[in-house]
Amino acid sequence: MLKKQTKKKQAYYKIKALIADQHFLDMYHISENSLSNRLKMSRTPVREALQQLEMEGFLKIVPNKGIVVNETSVNEFRYIYDLRIAIEEFVIRELAGNLTSDQIKGLENIVERQGQCIQEGDAASYLSCDREFHEALFRFYENPMIIEYMSNLRDRLYSLNIKMLQSRENMRLFHEEHTQIVKALKEKDVVNALRVMDIHLKGGKTRLM
Repeated sequence: MLKKQTKKKQAYYKIKALIADQHFLDMYHISENSLSNRLKMSRTPVREALQQLEMEGFLKIVPNKGIVVNETSVNEFRYIYDLRIAIEEFVIRELAGNLTSDQIKGLENIVERQGQCIQEGDAASYLSCDREFHEALFRFYENPMIIEYMSNLRDRLYSLNIKMLQSRENMRLFHEEHTQIVKALKEKDVVNALRVMDIHLKGGKTRLM
């Protein structure tokens, strides 16, 4: 049973990565069999992974036709960002004043790497660092359910975030906001940390909308 679950999890993450990278967007109908061949896996774990992804809203399994990848609608996008704002502002409020020096240094390191990505114009690596920054905060709060839930939400926004970050102006703005958030956390300034996080998330929502 453990081995079967491991295979399912492998299939789940591989398929989700394909969706996030938009490899499916011009392939509206994908068969379970062709996907199994592509991933070099048996059909059982692939089928189970697809069923889980359908439950999470990433795709739809159409009988006798294939698999259709769901594109995020404007309303879904708004709902997702509203959830991000509610959860991330709660987390930052709880963390401010309680982080260790090593945790602060970890955040500073991520922000520094983001700056390098801006210089190189590397949107994909910048987005990877952006995700690492926010997920680090969730790890510090030590709530595994929030970590998993927020990871799924960000996956739904991947393609839109990549498009938004083609603009270096947006990258610079979000980088500066991350810098200010870390500064406020380092100074144990709860009010300012929450204020900048609110600006950061609502600004991202406005730009994507």
